[in-house]
This record gives sequence, structure tokens and C-alpha cells, in this order.
Amino acid sequence: MIRRLAEKTWTASRKELRIARTLVLKLKTSEFKILTRSHTPLAPPSSCEELTTIALSLRERIDLSAKQRFRLVGVGLSNFCDPEDASAQPALFTQRYGRLPPVTR
Repeated sequence: MIRRLAEKTWTASRKELRIARTLVLKLKTSEFKILTRSHTPLAPPSSCEELTTIALSLRERIDLSAKQRFRLVGVGLSNFCDPEDASAQPALFTQRYGRLPPVTR
């Protein structure tokens, strides 16, 4: 389910002029408990596979049984910026540290 939603989100994002920096996963349990996780990588996701991997890793950050049923599952994007701004952020880290800092999960 998350994989399919991530693919739809990726397809929709390609029609957008601005670039999303943050990926959001929202789940609503059968008990109506809403769980939201988000991640802002150093650089915006550059492929459907990368976006899907991030979405699946967000699910792993939710401490529930793998058998937990959900009433609602959503994958979304936020923190939009113009294309020229998206490429400037990694350059900031490269200039300061001489390389990109390691990604921690």
C-alpha cells in the first residue's frame, strides 16, 4: 500500500514546478489514532525508488505490530521550494564541511 501511494505521489510531484523537500507518512489506526512521521533529506528525492524507500523507512519508525490494520494511509510531500533553492542547500554543507555530512536514520 505505501509503495503504491509513494509511486502515485512521485508521479504527481513531477507535474509540480516546485520541488518538495519533506516526505510525510500519515497513518490512522482502526482505533482512529493518527500517526504522522516525516523526513527531510539533505537533497530532495531524485527518483521514485528513493521516495519509496524513505516512505517505507518512515513506516518502520512507527512502533506498532506489522499486523496492525489502518483505516487510512497517506504519503505526501511538503516544504516546497523553487528548483534553484533545492540545489543550493547541499552546496551550503559542501562549502562548509568540504563534503556532505553523513545521513543518519
